[in-house]
Amino acid sequence: MKFRFIVFLFCGLLFWLNTVHSLTINRGNGAEPDSLDIHQAQGLNSQNILLDMYEGLMTFDAFGKPVYGVAISHQVSDDLTHWSFELNPKAHWSDGAEVTANDFIQAWQTAILPSTAAPYRQLFDNLMDGDVLQVSSQHKHQLSITLNQANASFLSQLVLPIFYPKPQHSDDLKVSNGAFFLQQWDIQERITLIKNPYFHAADEVQAAQINYWVTENQNSELLRFRAGELDITETIPDSQINWLREHMATELRIAPYYGTFFLGLNLNHKQLSNRYLRQALSAAIDRNILVDKVLKSGQLPATHIIPTEQAVKADGAVDLAEAKRLLQMSPFNTQTDKLEILYNSSNNQKMVALAVAAMWRQNLGIKTQLKNQEWKVFVNSRRGDNKQVFRSGWIADYHDPLNFLELFHSHSHFNFYAFEHSGYDQVIEQLRASYQSFDQTQLIQQAEHILAEQLPVIPLYHYVSRHLVKQDIQGFNDNLMDRHLSRYLSRD
Repeated sequence: MKFRFIVFLFCGLLFWLNTVHSLTINRGNGAEPDSLDIHQAQGLNSQNILLDMYEGLMTFDAFGKPVYGVAISHQVSDDLTHWSFELNPKAHWSDGAEVTANDFIQAWQTAILPSTAAPYRQLFDNLMDGDVLQVSSQHKHQLSITLNQANASFLSQLVLPIFYPKPQHSDDLKVSNGAFFLQQWDIQERITLIKNPYFHAADEVQAAQINYWVTENQNSELLRFRAGELDITETIPDSQINWLREHMATELRIAPYYGTFFLGLNLNHKQLSNRYLRQALSAAIDRNILVDKVLKSGQLPATHIIPTEQAVKADGAVDLAEAKRLLQMSPFNTQTDKLEILYNSSNNQKMVALAVAAMWRQNLGIKTQLKNQEWKVFVNSRRGDNKQVFRSGWIADYHDPLNFLELFHSHSHFNFYAFEHSGYDQVIEQLRASYQSFDQTQLIQQAEHILAEQLPVIPLYHYVSRHLVKQDIQGFNDNLMDRHLSRYLSRD
């Protein structure tokens, strides 16, 4: 009898251990997050984690669409300027405290302070009357917001971390209101999240623990996935795409992605301030070779900033005769001058930089020096003026062409290119004020025409999302925004 009892306990222990293991999901997340402060985070690897830790008025569903988060209903005026949100009384912080309207108001007040220096601070401009934030509350579960101009994309913007609440009763980073809270942050290794038992939809969350691993080297990430250490990768090494298609087709996930990769140009640089040189550099790049021979993962060649939503392959826009003519019109001397390409440490980024440098050397005789930096260092370097050509790009925070075009407004925090064009600024301001589709289409075309002519950046390709996902992982749905909150993930 005693032996049977011991066997029973042993089997029970095995079952428990297996259950615990099944509730832990290991995710590759690329580079070390630049921040887990909702006001400071910029990179997608930070936002992925914050989407699990926090919840705004709006959040993403399992298919990357904006849905209610802390809000349970809203009303909006006909002119789209007055918004009222009803908050979920079941929303709680991970320490059990109630989430209130004041948690949003105080967090937003902090976000707009000059001392905060929030990268996404400009998103509050439309909510400001001078220095006053036009946000109020009639009671703890109601929030009123007034916009200066109509914004049909406002609900989609509210999914961003800059609009998240912060607990007024605690400064502890481990106190958050999302499906998970921070347990441990091991720098350059992993971030561990634990299920929030007070989350309003906790009963629907199956994972007990999420490990976000730093996987800056794509080849190492692939090896870890194959060894069973990862359930989901952040990306794949492009050099292995053919092997992956042949040997891991059922786990390989490639899908259209609302983003564009481009090379940033520092217009304050004495050489790159010349438009003819910028145009020559762009015309000398064969984008078809780049996506077909170098990347090989389904990316589409890009000649404009805003990605097409259909997988239609455009012309590679290479024109060697025009590139050479433009170079001769510029002050650049190929015998004495050279360029530098700055990029973050990544195998894929290195391949792109090498390919571009080779095309410039072969097609124009321009010598290029490559310089790589760790992500956190690179993020700071691209803000400064000590750069020439640098890896850049944009993956939309929300589904709106304006999210791309606003990058190049002269007052944008993300204008790392020193691009100033009064005509462009005027078009963007008109676009912000317009919510008629016909007017928007015309204004978008005008903005893209100016960018194509002035070239503060050189578009190279439109992204695709690329992941490896274990076959027993459920709830990972390919979507244009490539958003995959851990609250929807489970094991088969």
